[in-house]
Amino acid sequence: MRWWLMLFGLSLIGSGLYAQQKKKGGDPQKALKKEWKKKAKQYVKNPLALKAREEGFQRQIQNKDQEIEELTKRNRELQERIAELENQLRARQYSYDSLQSEVTRLRAAYEAEKKQARLDVMPGLVFKVQIGAFRLFDMRKYAQDNPFFEAEALGDINRYTVGRFRDLALAEAFQKDIKRLGIRDAWIVPFKDGVRITMKEAKELLKAQGAFSGD
Repeated sequence: MRWWLMLFGLSLIGSGLYAQQKKKGGDPQKALKKEWKKKAKQYVKNPLALKAREEGFQRQIQNKDQEIEELTKRNRELQERIAELENQLRARQYSYDSLQSEVTRLRAAYEAEKKQARLDVMPGLVFKVQIGAFRLFDMRKYAQDNPFFEAEALGDINRYTVGRFRDLALAEAFQKDIKRLGIRDAWIVPFKDGVRITMKEAKELLKAQGAFSGD
């Protein structure tokens, strides 16, 4: 019996404390209801104000919907522009790759021609016997793959040489034999690393090498 009285006393004390705290701080839900009840009374007295307030909210919603629609449209246009630019970029990349391939091909062809030119050109000082220079007479097709008979085009003039000699005396002897065959205008032309030079320059090179002592 005593324990029951103790529980009853504790419950009374707790109820008193809760009531005191509620009275001191107030019920927030009750205050909120009271505030909106007061506002509702104002709208009851002036329903047009409620109507204007609602229409204002509707206009705001419509404006926001319009902004969202415009942003969606703008986003779609940007996506289409991005897709267009990506297509242009792919096309330019393809063109760039094609040009790179063409450059690689041309470079390989150039290197091959340069290598072949190095094979065809005798380095150092070389003497050849020129048998003629003609404006309207073209025998270059016979000079293909023929190191003994060579053709050189200078403008509309085609010049033809025969023989390759390191020794000037041997080139002079060959020149005399060519003249005996009836080619009276045959003369010796010197080359240095495949480039035609003057006979004076050639003799100076021979003197420097100690291989020529005449004038």
